[in-house]
Amino acid sequence: MPDSELDNIVGLIESFELAEMTPPDTLQCELRPYQKQALHWMVHVEKGSCLEEAATTLHPCWDAYHFGDKRDHVIYLNAFSGDATTGFPSTLQMARGGILADAMGLGKTIMTIALLLAHTDKGDSSTSSACQAFGECINASHMRNLSPNYAKRSTNISDTNKLLKFKASLIGGGNLIICPMTLLGQWKAEIETHAKPGSLTIYVHYGQSRPKDAKFLAQHDVVLTTYGVLSSEFSAENSEENGGLYSVRWFRIVLDEAHTIKSSKSQVSMAAAALAADRRWCLTGTPIQNNLEDIYSLLRFLRIEPWGNWGLWHKLIQKPYEEGDERGLKLVQSILRSIMLRRTKSSTDKEGRPILVLPPADIQVIYCEMTAAEKDFYEALFKRSKVKFDQFVEQGRVLHNYASILELLLRLRQCCDHPFLVMSRGDTQEFSDLNKLAKRFLRGGKDAVGGEANVVPSKEYIKEVVKEMQKGEEGECPICLEAFEDAVLTPCAHRLCRECLLSSWRSAVAGLCPVCRNIINRQDLITAPTESRFQIDIEKNWVESSKVSILLQELENLRTSSSKSIVFSQWTAFLDLLQIPLSRRNLTFVRLDGTLNQNQREKVITQFTEDHDILVLLISLKAGGVGINLTAACNAFILDPWWNPAVEEQAVMRIHRIGQTKTVSIKRFIVKGTVEERMEAVQARKQRMISGALTDQEVRTARLEELKMLFT
Repeated sequence: MPDSELDNIVGLIESFELAEMTPPDTLQCELRPYQKQALHWMVHVEKGSCLEEAATTLHPCWDAYHFGDKRDHVIYLNAFSGDATTGFPSTLQMARGGILADAMGLGKTIMTIALLLAHTDKGDSSTSSACQAFGECINASHMRNLSPNYAKRSTNISDTNKLLKFKASLIGGGNLIICPMTLLGQWKAEIETHAKPGSLTIYVHYGQSRPKDAKFLAQHDVVLTTYGVLSSEFSAENSEENGGLYSVRWFRIVLDEAHTIKSSKSQVSMAAAALAADRRWCLTGTPIQNNLEDIYSLLRFLRIEPWGNWGLWHKLIQKPYEEGDERGLKLVQSILRSIMLRRTKSSTDKEGRPILVLPPADIQVIYCEMTAAEKDFYEALFKRSKVKFDQFVEQGRVLHNYASILELLLRLRQCCDHPFLVMSRGDTQEFSDLNKLAKRFLRGGKDAVGGEANVVPSKEYIKEVVKEMQKGEEGECPICLEAFEDAVLTPCAHRLCRECLLSSWRSAVAGLCPVCRNIINRQDLITAPTESRFQIDIEKNWVESSKVSILLQELENLRTSSSKSIVFSQWTAFLDLLQIPLSRRNLTFVRLDGTLNQNQREKVITQFTEDHDILVLLISLKAGGVGINLTAACNAFILDPWWNPAVEEQAVMRIHRIGQTKTVSIKRFIVKGTVEERMEAVQARKQRMISGALTDQEVRTARLEELKMLFT
C-alpha cells in the first residue's frame, strides 16, 4: 500500500502536539526531540485507563442523542447494527500499549530501548479483574472463527480455553521482543550498545537447544526471540505439557516488524495473540501492507477490545470500508487515534522544520538494452508464454490459472536478469525450441560451428518433486516466514526449514506436519538439492548479460572511491551468478540471504561494516527488506523490480536512515522493451488505485487488466 494511502487511513501526528520526556540516565545515547516525544507518548499509553474510566467512556460504535427538555433523557444508537438502548454502552478496558508506526529509518528500535529503560518490571503473575474481563470477551469459539484448521488442531488440546485465558500459574517475566531472525543479533547489539552496562540482562531464546524453563526465561530483563520460535512453541503449547514462552506472563511484549502477523489465520498471528502480557507493542513502518484487514491482527494482539472479535470487525469496519461506506474508515481512524503514533521523514516540528534531516538520496532508473542474442532468447520465451496466456483468456479462465500465469511471468522476469536463470530451471525442456537460442547465447551470440553445446546438468534434477522445487526463490518456510534454510520436503509435499520442522516436534523421530497435520517420520524427509542449481557449468560457460555488464561497470567506477555498495536481487540464483564476475575482477564481496543462520548473518554484516576491503554486499531483496542497518554503504543497486514497490523501498531504507552521513545513490535496473518495463506501469497503476475500497469484482477485473498489460 502506498504511503499516501496509508497516511490517509491511519493519519499522521503533528510533532508539536506531543510533549517530550527526558530519557533515563541508563540510556547511553542522545535522543532526538521527536524520539523524546515518542518516549513520552509510549509511557503515557502504558499507564492505561482504569476500569472506572472505561466504564464511563462511550463505545465508539454508539452515538448519544438527547431528547426532550431534560438533558438526562438519552438514547444510544448503533448506526452499524441499528440497535438502540437507553443503557450506557461503555468500552472495555483498553490495552496498555499500541502501535509505533513511524516510517522506516526514524529509529523505532532506540525509542523502544528507551522505553525498556524508563520502566521495566516483572509481569503480574496473578489473574486480575481486567484479565478476567478479557477472558470472558475472547473465548475459544472466537479462535475457531480465526482458522479453518482450528477444529482439527483442537483435538489435541485438553482445554481449548487455555490458549487465551490468563492463568494464575504463570510466572511473572520481563520484556519479550519478537523479531525476524535477521534482526536477532542487531537487537542484542543495539541494547548492549545503548543501555548502560548492567542495566538490562539479555537472553537470546533461539536454536534447538534453547531452554523451556519458565523460571530461567523470567529471570532476564529482556528475552529476544524470533517469529519462527514463537510459532513452533505455540504448536508445542497445544499439548498438555506447557512450557517456553507461554509459561511466562510477560511485563511487556514487543513485536518488531509487526506486519509479520498481518494474516489473522496464520500460525504466527494466532501464536502472538495467545501470549500473556501486561503491556503490548507493535513496531512497524507499514501497519497496512495490502488492505485494511492487516490492522485487525494487530488489534487482536494488542487486546484492543472489542475489535479482537472478527465478526464485529468485519461487520462494522471491514465490510463497510470495502463497500465504500465512509463510516468504516472513520471508525478505524477513531480506534487508531489513541493507540498509534506515526511520523514520516517529511513530518515537521513546531518551527516547521523536518524532524529528521538526512543526506540527500539520488534515485535513478537505468534502462538496459539487451544484446541481440538475449533479445532473441527473450522474444522466443515471450511468444511461447503469450500463447499459453492467450489460451487462458479465450477459455475465460485467467484467474483460475493465476499460479500458472505467475510462473510464466517468473521465467520472463528472470530472463531479464540473465538467461542462465531460465536455463537452470527443471521445466525448461518443455520450451524445446529455445535450445538453439540457448546455445547461441552460450557462445556469446555467435552461431554454432557444429556439434552439441556442453549443456549437461551438473546434477540431475529431482523428478518433478513438487512445483515449488522448480520455482526458485518464490517460496518461504511456513513456520519462520523466511527463505528456506536447509530445506526438507515432507512425504505430504510440503517444504520447510529442517530446524523449524524438527523444533516443532515433541519427539526426535516423528511429529506432525505443521501445514496439514499429517504424521511424518524423520527418516521419510527428503533433503532438497544443495549442489549447483544450474543445469550447465556456469563457470566454464560464463557469459555476461547486459544487466550484469552495466552493474560491473558501475561497481568498477566506484572502486577508486572505496565507497561500499549493496546489490539487491530477489533471486539468490542470480546472486550465485554475480559471484563469478566479481571474483574474476577482484571486487571483494560478502553475501547475505535466507540460507544463512543467525551467527552467519551477524558475521556477514560485521564484515561488511568494518572491513574496508569489502566493497560489495550481495543481498536477497527479502533478507534485506527487514530492519537491518547497513549505513556503511551509500550505494544501492536494485537489479530486478518487485511486484510491491514498498518492498523495494524497505530495502533502500537499510542505507538511507539515521547514521548515514553520505549522499546516497540508488539505482534501479529495468530492461527496455520487456516485462520489467511493463511492471513499472502496473506499479504506477496500483499506486493510483485505492485497492482497499474496491469491490471483489472490481479487484478481479483490475487484476485481469494488469495481467493483460504484462503480456502485450
